[in-house]
Amino acid sequence: MTVTAPIKAPLDALLAGRALAWRVGAVLVGSWLLAASSWAEVAMYPVPMTLQTYALLVIAGLSGLRLSLEIVFVWLAQAAMGLPVLAGGASGIEALIGPTGGYLLGFLAAAGLVGWLAARRGGRDWLPLSASFLTAHAVILLLGFAWLASGLGAKAAFAGGVAPFLPGALLKTLLAVATVKLVGDRILTR
Repeated sequence: MTVTAPIKAPLDALLAGRALAWRVGAVLVGSWLLAASSWAEVAMYPVPMTLQTYALLVIAGLSGLRLSLEIVFVWLAQAAMGLPVLAGGASGIEALIGPTGGYLLGFLAAAGLVGWLAARRGGRDWLPLSASFLTAHAVILLLGFAWLASGLGAKAAFAGGVAPFLPGALLKTLLAVATVKLVGDRILTR
């Protein structure tokens, strides 16, 4: 029986064997990248359109399960502490449990899913990566929809919180796959 070495996501591989400060730095930079992507927004009601899912998919696709969860958790903790890291510079507990609360929970779930799949054999090939990114978008939209529907009703939640995001989800998936393939392959060939 042949035992193969575990697969690592590109950033996990890059950080392996380095001091803890490198990992802390990667988590902070990742959380700030999520914050910056949230500020690129198109104001819509009840949920704004941002570049957050693109950034999340790239981060999770490059980071692996644990690192991507750490990044998203720190980003959400920064929001809870009052730092303006959410869409429109929002922060605080009210922002976390407001209309976008389900999407934010979806970010955590999607980061875990994509990060886990990114560290699987073949998980960073074009087709599996595309499938995992589309699934991540579905998870985010489903949790966001469920959260919104509890307050607005299903029809309004779908019309304002899912339908407008479907074309962008497809575009951001394609761009994120290309980014992860280009950047990840460069990291792994160092």
